Amino acid sequence: MVWDISAPYKPESQKICWEVAPYLRGKGLDIGAGDFKVLPHAISVDNMNHAQFGFSTRPDITSDAEDLSVFSDGCMDFVYSSHTLEHVVDPVKALKEWLRVVKVGGYLVLYLPHKLYYPNVGEKGANPDHKSDFLPEDVIGKMPPGWDLIDLQERNGDDEYSFLLVFKRLQGNKRVRSYLTPKPTKTACVVRYGAFGDLMQSSSVWAGLKKQGYHVTVFSSLPGASVITEDPNIDDLVLFDVDQVPNARLGDFWAWQKKKFTKWVNLSESVEGTFLAMPGRTPHGWTPLVRHKRMNENYVQFQHEIGGVPHDPQIKFFATDLEKKWAADTRKKLGTGPVVMWSLAGSSVHKTWAGLDAMLAGLMIHYPESKAVLVGGPECVILEAGWENEKRVMLTSGKWSIRQSLAFLAQADLIIGPETGVLNAAACMEVPKIVFLSHSTHENLTRDWRNVFPLSSTGTVCPGRGNDEAPACHQLHYGFGHCKKDETTGTAQCQADIPDGLVWETIEKALK
Repeated sequence: MVWDISAPYKPESQKICWEVAPYLRGKGLDIGAGDFKVLPHAISVDNMNHAQFGFSTRPDITSDAEDLSVFSDGCMDFVYSSHTLEHVVDPVKALKEWLRVVKVGGYLVLYLPHKLYYPNVGEKGANPDHKSDFLPEDVIGKMPPGWDLIDLQERNGDDEYSFLLVFKRLQGNKRVRSYLTPKPTKTACVVRYGAFGDLMQSSSVWAGLKKQGYHVTVFSSLPGASVITEDPNIDDLVLFDVDQVPNARLGDFWAWQKKKFTKWVNLSESVEGTFLAMPGRTPHGWTPLVRHKRMNENYVQFQHEIGGVPHDPQIKFFATDLEKKWAADTRKKLGTGPVVMWSLAGSSVHKTWAGLDAMLAGLMIHYPESKAVLVGGPECVILEAGWENEKRVMLTSGKWSIRQSLAFLAQADLIIGPETGVLNAAACMEVPKIVFLSHSTHENLTRDWRNVFPLSSTGTVCPGRGNDEAPACHQLHYGFGHCKKDETTGTAQCQADIPDGLVWETIEKALK
């Protein structure tokens, strides 16, 4: 459209916020924000001239756009500015300042009135505070070197009369225009936030989409997404911080982004909220039998159905060549004999089994050539206590990264643990696996895993299972508020009820 003074007022950033949100991760500035920040976490910088238009909102930092001397070089993940550059006296100086504070790999995002669709300086209806009129090339020509122009859009539909430029900061003095690279025609976007295990399960979906010929984009978040950063089935991994897009506005953001792809696959709450009841929501209070009847469905199969790909599980962690070499070298140092890798605990209180020490002792006695590698986060260090002086037990909790742990999976002769990302990553591997099930059943989680020995308790009495009414509670737990703690072991009741004898018998079977 061409600007119309009679059109209802709408903050310019409100028109573009969902388009630019993927570039605004981390710490960044909204220069000339006025009365509307592009996203709540942005730091607003304004000289308060907006007061002449009746805006009373105070910025986080009061400063002229041409002078960001309060900020050091490369200190920001992004700089965003909407309808501001045309107001400054020296746009070259302003652009130099804006790019200066962006770190290498960060983004400078500019949204400006288009010279062809907005009254120019001196014309009737022009903003009296405008100093310049711009076409996209005018701004590009004023940019200091050190950028890749990854997006250029002329936006004059609906209530817009502007253009959008997105520059990615580069090291050195290059000027690149990758937005000119031909775009793929068959595109899919998979939305999946969550923990390591969630991302591993979903890796099967985008592997199927890639097989169907899609250019695959994945929207995800750290730390969970660290396990998929090298996945060749992902063409574009877009990471988001917690609340980068406010939770209450995710629907609006997704609706906007959905229009940009041939296929949209939103796996949010495809497991949690659907087959694992969330505290505070009605299904969490259903009887155990009703929850089990409605929620005893396979997680990965359902995600395949959402994605429209055949159910052919292809869960896989992709290690780099360096990670593979490190894992092989580490295994070599352990010498001969079977290597048992034990994932100690997961992200919830019910994801740990208390009989570790007895099983390790049994391994050391009955399999004197065996080695045990214990993996977990820093919180698992306490579970390793007492084994510091046993040379056949390798303690890595809090020392190995999750990627190192997953890279080592291929070197193990047996993998043991609860429902963790480590076990999920090994789902489609031939190495034998013993899994302690807790809030999920074999049907939910391990039904299609290769060479797996799923163990679950019987006779468990707890709020989630009732009087042994269901084989799993199908509930999410953020503490022991709804999960019964066994006072003897300190673990969840369903884990304490898995007997040591059964576990040892399964270990012997798996090793043979």
